Amino acid sequence: MSEPSSPGAGTLKDGVHFLPVRVYWEDTDAGGIVYHANYLKYMERGRSDMLRLLGVDQMVMMEGENRLTFAVRSAHIDYLRSARLDDALVVKTTPTKLGGASIQVVQEVLRDGDCLVRGELKIAIVNEQGRAVRLPRPLHATLSSLNQAPD
Repeated sequence: MSEPSSPGAGTLKDGVHFLPVRVYWEDTDAGGIVYHANYLKYMERGRSDMLRLLGVDQMVMMEGENRLTFAVRSAHIDYLRSARLDDALVVKTTPTKLGGASIQVVQEVLRDGDCLVRGELKIAIVNEQGRAVRLPRPLHATLSSLNQAPD
């Protein structure tokens, strides 16, 4: 179990996770605009920190008896506006559907409340062979606590 006050973990309110991020030089292209693939990294951090706040230790999952991990199965991303060097952003992660072997989330990257990028992702849980497996009961219960309707 992780400490809920882990650095960078953001906040969890009413089943929605909010992670503040800052745009650094390394995130931008030569024009100071965030490179498109970096939004996916911000979203990954949002999902990981949401799990961290819920007490889910991904290293324990990976090294445990079943050797489980999360994998993006599908992603639909809409790039609406650009973020720039030194912008203060918030990654908003909203779980929308919990299945037997997956979780669907909507993620938005916001600046001053305006949506810059919106993604709809399906995240599967897979074993070490890369095959989808059912969510273990404790993990399913933890994710269900976000008030999402299971399949």
